[in-house]
Amino acid sequence: MGIAAGMKDIVQDIVSSREARLAGEAARKSEAQQLRGVRVAEVKELKKEANEMLGSFKASHKKMGTQLRRELAQDKAKMGAEVKALRRELVDDKVKMGAEVKAMRSGFQSSHKEMSSALRKDLAQGEAARKSEAQQLRKELADYDREIESEVSGMRQETIADLMEARAAWQGLASTMKTGRAEILPKAGAPAANEETPDLEAKLLPVIQEYPEGITLSGIAGRLGVVPIVLARAVKHLISRRKIRKQDRLYFPASAK
Repeated sequence: MGIAAGMKDIVQDIVSSREARLAGEAARKSEAQQLRGVRVAEVKELKKEANEMLGSFKASHKKMGTQLRRELAQDKAKMGAEVKALRRELVDDKVKMGAEVKAMRSGFQSSHKEMSSALRKDLAQGEAARKSEAQQLRKELADYDREIESEVSGMRQETIADLMEARAAWQGLASTMKTGRAEILPKAGAPAANEETPDLEAKLLPVIQEYPEGITLSGIAGRLGVVPIVLARAVKHLISRRKIRKQDRLYFPASAK
């Protein structure tokens, strides 16, 4: 009896447990179905939102693409106009630069031609001036040589005259000593004072006074129509009397500074 009751209890517990399990499984299935339904609804909602978002994105993208194409077309047209304007400016600048370069080249050629002409003219003038200076220098050197020769010749003549006077005086002294007379005889063989010297002094002094800047002996001789050697003694006398003065090769009036 006790065993049967225990087996009965065990069977009832098994049946109860099975029913409980079945009830739990049914509850779980119901919850799973509910959860699945919720998830399906959520998925549908997400799909709907995604579709709406995708549609919005497509509309925005289409709108943005249209606007971007329009802006690109405008930028392209604007850039094309700017490129054309830039090309025109480059062409104008090229033409202007060509004209400026041509004008500059013409100016350089004109300046070079003027400078060359002026340089040739200056060289010609310089050559003419050098030739003139050389001729003047040769003339002055020739005058100087003639003046020196004239002065040397005059000094030689003066020396010869002085020697002749000294010789005549010595001969007179010797003759006096021989004859025993004390008076000095006149100097024989030499002029007493060169009668031409005062006349030459009177002639050449006014000529020298006409040239306060100085005049050469050759110039004086040319004015008087004589050779320079003739004037040597007269010039020497005028210098010794301080009527005239000499500096280098020029003769000046005594009053000229």
